[in-house]
Amino acid sequence: MKDRSHLYTQENITIDLMTHFNKRRLRVLLSCFFLTYLITGCGMYENQGYQYSRSNQNSTQNLNLFTPPGHHIETDLVHSVQLNRSGNPSSAPILQLNQSQQLHLSFEILEFDSRQFRITFSHHNPDWSRSSLPPEFFINGMDTHILDAGQVSRVHRPSYRQYSYQFPNNRFQFTKSGNYQLQIRDHDNGDLILQLPFFVTENEGDTRSTVETFPVPRQNMRITHRPVSWYSLPDIVDQPFFDLEFYFTQNQFWGKLREADEVDFSDPDEVKFELSNQNSFVGDYEFLTLSLNNLTQSNPQIVESRPGEYPPTIYLTDDVSGFSSSRSIQTGRYGRPNRDLTAQYANVVFTFDPAEEISYGQSIYLVGDFNNWMINPDTELKRDENLNRWQTSSIIKEGSYSYKYVLMANNQVDELYFDDQFSRTRQEYHSFVYMRDSSEFYYRLLHVNRFLSDS
Repeated sequence: MKDRSHLYTQENITIDLMTHFNKRRLRVLLSCFFLTYLITGCGMYENQGYQYSRSNQNSTQNLNLFTPPGHHIETDLVHSVQLNRSGNPSSAPILQLNQSQQLHLSFEILEFDSRQFRITFSHHNPDWSRSSLPPEFFINGMDTHILDAGQVSRVHRPSYRQYSYQFPNNRFQFTKSGNYQLQIRDHDNGDLILQLPFFVTENEGDTRSTVETFPVPRQNMRITHRPVSWYSLPDIVDQPFFDLEFYFTQNQFWGKLREADEVDFSDPDEVKFELSNQNSFVGDYEFLTLSLNNLTQSNPQIVESRPGEYPPTIYLTDDVSGFSSSRSIQTGRYGRPNRDLTAQYANVVFTFDPAEEISYGQSIYLVGDFNNWMINPDTELKRDENLNRWQTSSIIKEGSYSYKYVLMANNQVDELYFDDQFSRTRQEYHSFVYMRDSSEFYYRLLHVNRFLSDS
């Protein structure tokens, strides 16, 4: 199997130039000019942005296995984040290059005073490390944008401001495909408050996909899903064996992209790519569902409401390990907060019975759409000796969300420890086809395909 773990370092760029010199002489001359620019002119730029490589992940990022490196949300400040295709709240944040599509970003801050924010974008490799492209190479137009004012809620206790932004727009367009991250910074002090991933695809070629379900459990009595895809090669691909890379992800957890480790190039018109048994996904991955259509005890998930507190506090029915999971497919990883300015926030108390003794050195964390699937000390569960249950709380707006409990032990996260077994919930998958561009030294995202498992 060919090793595809390399990135576009300066050494890789030099090798690519030597490989393609005779075939693409003119391109190489232009590329050398670009390389000189990267070495002499981009160093300062790169040092200002987020830098990441496989060798320097910190321990916090290792714990946040659901999110890409660099994913950041100032959770004490920012709530009800949404990033999806305009007009489709459950869609993945994927744009088609050179089309009229837009992504819609919205978030809320629990304060009355207005703030001003600065918006920037960065281009990334398939593993989310920063690519070598500066903004002027992937954006046509302004590369920094201002977001201000926001809309004030019509409710209090607490009040909040809702900020909204659609892009690309008449001020700029993306000129390159690939992985991207959007950054929101406080305009006054420059603090990063929000960084979210999205994708721009060229929609070149075509992909058909399926999911192979293995009836024999692999571990812990769980079934296995192996996504398999066939990619019809477009004319722009000259050397598929050398230039293409293939990835899969499950349930829109973009930080968990897995590279296809079984690839068949024998057909001159089509490439088959899949995951091996050792690299496959768990087929019965489960979520719990929180439906906060209202914040009163008429909601069957609420057992106690304290509207006089600030913010109002509500207590949910107990979750029990292995008996509470939703059987419906969960699309989107930001939930569906009610965007109406009359919708309220509450301090939501979760109570969990793990059904098994939690040993010394083990911890339980709550992760979900409402905290952007980030493992955070604020949502670590604490044992209530009087209730003989574990509890934590989170500030959440009315709406519907997916969530789950995960176990942490020895600084490792077990996301399946409390999941149901023998369930048959459909899983959502995406396949990604990337091409190494040897003239401009970045990864082009040629095609993205969404597909579902049968059960």
